[in-house]
Amino acid sequence: MAQLKPGSHVKGTTIAELGNHNKPLDLIVYQKDGKDFLLLTNSSRGVMKIPTEKVETQQGITKKVSDTDGIAYEKIEDLKGVTQLDELDKNHALILVQTPAGAQNLETIALP
Repeated sequence: MAQLKPGSHVKGTTIAELGNHNKPLDLIVYQKDGKDFLLLTNSSRGVMKIPTEKVETQQGITKKVSDTDGIAYEKIEDLKGVTQLDELDKNHALILVQTPAGAQNLETIALP
């Protein structure tokens, strides 16, 4: 970060395509069993657990992708309607869940 200067240009590399018509809503980084993970909630594909171990070596995606590509992820099927999340402690997260009726529930979960 110290190398970044105001007004300079920065070029990133896409290493994961997580699906079209989809936007990230919230993201946390956590550790489990000695490994780092990202837990991502998004607008149309649920909650994803993404391992970080290949982030630095993953080849960039440079061609059009029709579905998903790059770093693999695990969809956490039990978590539906999650709009926000935050780390509570090293083993748990707080999640804000929107129910089909529109209510918002604040819940705690074990980190997957």
